[in-house]
Order: sequence, then structure tokens, then C-alpha cells
Amino acid sequence: MASDSSLGPGPLSHETCDLVRAHLDEILRSEAFAGSRRSQEFLRYVVQETLAGRGAGIKERNIALDVFGRNSDFNSQRESIVRVKAVEVRRRLAQAYESSAAGGIQIELPVGAYQPVFRLAVPDAVPSGSAERAPRLHRVKPWWAAGLAVLAALLAGGFMLRQNSEAPIDRLWDGFADQDRPVLISLPAPTVLEMEHKEEWLPLRANESIPSSELQAKENYYVGVGAALGAARFAEQLSLRRQSFMLKFGSDVTFADLKQSPALLLGAFTSAWTIEMTRRLRFRFETEGTQRLIVDSWPGGRRWREANVPPVIAPEDGYALITRMVNSDAGHPLLMAAGISALDTQAAVEFLTREPYFGSFARVAPRDWIRRNFQIVIRTRIHGHSAGQPAMDASYVW
Repeated sequence: MASDSSLGPGPLSHETCDLVRAHLDEILRSEAFAGSRRSQEFLRYVVQETLAGRGAGIKERNIALDVFGRNSDFNSQRESIVRVKAVEVRRRLAQAYESSAAGGIQIELPVGAYQPVFRLAVPDAVPSGSAERAPRLHRVKPWWAAGLAVLAALLAGGFMLRQNSEAPIDRLWDGFADQDRPVLISLPAPTVLEMEHKEEWLPLRANESIPSSELQAKENYYVGVGAALGAARFAEQLSLRRQSFMLKFGSDVTFADLKQSPALLLGAFTSAWTIEMTRRLRFRFETEGTQRLIVDSWPGGRRWREANVPPVIAPEDGYALITRMVNSDAGHPLLMAAGISALDTQAAVEFLTREPYFGSFARVAPRDWIRRNFQIVIRTRIHGHSAGQPAMDASYVW
């Protein structure tokens, strides 16, 4: 028989510290931690600080600065990255101990704290003549066992409550962090027609056409305002989580690129891969003559049509489609923010990078939405050359 006993309080012996360090290395190599570099860094930091006698001083701010590289102006009220990662580390620890026989030392990270606890499995009896006497343990009485079971249930409930209280936007973007390779951000590069002698033709006069000899097609030269904003906001979200990324433009993005790493795709009709990856899904992009629209392919589904070409004199509705695939045909997570127009794409980007907007989806989505695919149709009001606040018009989770 063996029972768990906390190591401490007080400084640990050199031998015990060596045992904890060896066990830490084993845990970090386990399958539960192997795919998460930041979870490894988090656990290594709190364990090493505790072994060095500084465990009581581990605070959220220390971890933000020392592990996540935040600046001295870090504000825990605005950023929940440390709390989110602590929840993940606790989950990974539980998975590590579930997948292998628990013996020797165990590392725990109590809910609501960042100082780990080390527990040692020791025998109930020590043979006479043993060189070192183990701590005396008392057998657990039945009423104590019942009390411990109730306490465990309360702690588990607290863990779930804390996990569910994490900001949905953090849960969304953490799905694209913890990657060992850069995340791809794909920006569409629309074909633009430039006039050779624009001063002769602008402003355009009624019933007058510009001869083709005056026009020159430019490909992969320009990026729309919605895609530019998206690249900046998406890069911000990844940088907050210390995730590396790379940018690619227009036709430079191939399916081989999508097979190499998770990807963030911006734009719809200027992005061939967005059209391709959504064409078999419930919500997709289509064209009717010269008009572009988003359609619900289910029987009796709605159709969202593009607004007039800006500048719009009177405010009009614009629409965008957000698609997140946990495991796309390319084998990696995929997130697409695509508007019928560039301004609509801008609204989709706002929805994905601002907690009040994305939270409106998370509140009505299934509780396990983070592990499932979803699509969201976004509606916004177009005022001249600007998009208004985004709102969810329809959604589907599968």
C-alpha cells in the first residue's frame, strides 16, 4: 500500500530537488506536453522557482513577464493569457498522470494558485533496518474518505467553472498558438487596373469608356483595406501568445503551404483558397451575374447580397463569412475571415479580435465549440468607406 504525502513545508533537500527535476523532465517529454512548447515553459518556470525557494512569490505578473515576454505595463485585467495557460497546464498534468502509472513524485498546480505542490508516494510500512525512515502515515478513516470525495468534487467543479469563465476569444486564439512552426497569414492581392494617363480620364464622364490601351493590370501589387487590417490584428493576437507567423500574398499561397501549418485566410473573391475551402460547406460564396453573395446551401436557406460599391451615400448592410475548421482538408486548423467586399472583411476581423463581439457567438454556441468546426455570417452597416459594428446574423456548429 502507498499513500500521497506533500513534500514540505520548508526547503527541500538537494536529493528531493533532484528527484523533482528528473520527474519534471519526464513529464515534459510525455505525450500530454510534447506538443505544447508554452505549457512546457510555464510548468518548468513554476517548478524551478519553487525549488529555488521563491514559490510563494510566483504571481500572474511574474509569469507574464518571465515566461510570456510581456512588457512591464502588463495588465492582467486586459490580458488573461496566464490564467488561460494555467488551466491548460492543469489539464495536461491530469492527462499525463492518467496515461501512465502514477508513482514516485507527482506535480500538482492547485486551482487559483501558481505555486506547484509536490507529492511523494511513500509506503505505509518500512522494513526494519532501512537506512532512512519514511514519514509516518495514518490510515484514512471512512468518514475522511467521504469528506475527501466531496472536496474533490468541489475542486473539480471549481476547475470547470474557472475553465468556462476564460474569455472565449482567448480560447479561440490559443487554438492557433502553441505551434512549433509559424502560422501562415494569407493576404489576398486583388488584380488592379491602372490608367496610363489618369489625368485625362478622371473624373469619369457619363457614357464615356476608357480604351483598353490606357489600362494596365497589376497583380500581387496591392492589398485591400480589410485584409491589411486583418493581417495586423491577427499578427497582434499571435504575438500576444508568442506565436511566430509568416505572411504570404495572393497567388504565392499554395495548397502545399496549407499542409505545412495552421493558416489564417483573409478575403473571399480575391482569395481562391477561401472559395475552395468553403464551397462544400453550409455557408459559401457564390456569384449571380455580376453580383456576389453568401448563400445558405440548406433547403430554404437565406441569401446575403453585397451592398453597393462604396462610397455608399446612405448606410447599407454588408456581409461577411467566418469559417473555423479544426482539421481542414490540409490537415491543420484553418480560420477564414472573408467579406463580400473589403469593408465586410474588416467587420469579420473586428468580430474575431474583440471579445464583446466574439463572445456573442460563444454564448449561444454549444459548450464544446472550441473542439468543433463553425461558421458565422456577419452583418455590418457600411457608412461611406467605413464598416460599422459587426453582429452575428447566422451560425452553424458541427
